[in-house]
Amino acid sequence: MLLSASLFLICLVALLTFWQPQGLFSASATCVAAGSLLLLAHWSIRPWSHILARGLGIILLLMAFSGFFTLFLTIGAPKLVVRKQERLGGWLVAGIWGWVGLCGGWFFAVTRGQFSETLWPWLTFIPLFSVYLAILYGASLVGLLRSTLFHTRRADTLVVLGAGLLQGDQIGRILAARLDTALRVARRQDHPVTIIVAGGQGPDETMSEAAAMAAYLMAHDFPAKQIIQESQSQNTRANLINSQRLWGQLPQQGGRVAIVTNSYHLFRARNLASSLHIQVGGIPAPTRWSYFPVAWAREFLAIIVMHPNLHRGVLIGLITANLLSLLI
Repeated sequence: MLLSASLFLICLVALLTFWQPQGLFSASATCVAAGSLLLLAHWSIRPWSHILARGLGIILLLMAFSGFFTLFLTIGAPKLVVRKQERLGGWLVAGIWGWVGLCGGWFFAVTRGQFSETLWPWLTFIPLFSVYLAILYGASLVGLLRSTLFHTRRADTLVVLGAGLLQGDQIGRILAARLDTALRVARRQDHPVTIIVAGGQGPDETMSEAAAMAAYLMAHDFPAKQIIQESQSQNTRANLINSQRLWGQLPQQGGRVAIVTNSYHLFRARNLASSLHIQVGGIPAPTRWSYFPVAWAREFLAIIVMHPNLHRGVLIGLITANLLSLLI
């Protein structure tokens, strides 16, 4: 029974990965399947199942540690995580702290046996919605891993997504890593490659990101005639839409197109491209480990913001189900 169920879950994950490799739903299903497999292995009496349960348990603990670290980094140092042109207000941070406190209180009441005759049953939607967010976080980690391991190796057109300029016109480490990766991939091909540099001019920048990126590529001996600037966009969505118009004018509509961005950003970028019905490959640029936690916390916030109506609907559904279960 366990073997059959385990094989079914493994095949389901493989099928979803093949069907929607960059989808958030596919990654979420992978997390749920892994959790189900952990429960099956834990309940089994077969010797090999305990090894499987221990391995999956270690992975789950590592993901949980990463999730808690990301959460407390976000609400403990919001100015470090959120970009200066964006905002994570004090009331929102206080609300998240309050949510964490209520969730902890609910679990404390359950474990202490002081639950049924209190107000805690009316707040059961809080830990349930927290589990939902935890699944989304795990799915984002799965998507990050997939994007990093299964990336494009051959391309005719590379789209380098922009990042902020330092001091108004200087290429920083993050953006330099993307450009260096694009140069390395382009020189590895056996045919000329077109590079589209995408990024507009921010309010604190003296030139567009695209212009600075083009200058960087030319300074590294990449032919100017193989560089196209997309200098109108201010976010990843606009980057993709405007760049698609540009590569659509190239011979064979750009051929094999791949976006180049940092590893932590690649999953969301490809997921966004898929939602826009834009078929592109992905190539991850390296990120230094000291910066990765902050970048990943910011990226997960952006992933959450991508689907506000879905999250709002799930929360309303859980609150409604919670109330009905107590009133009926």
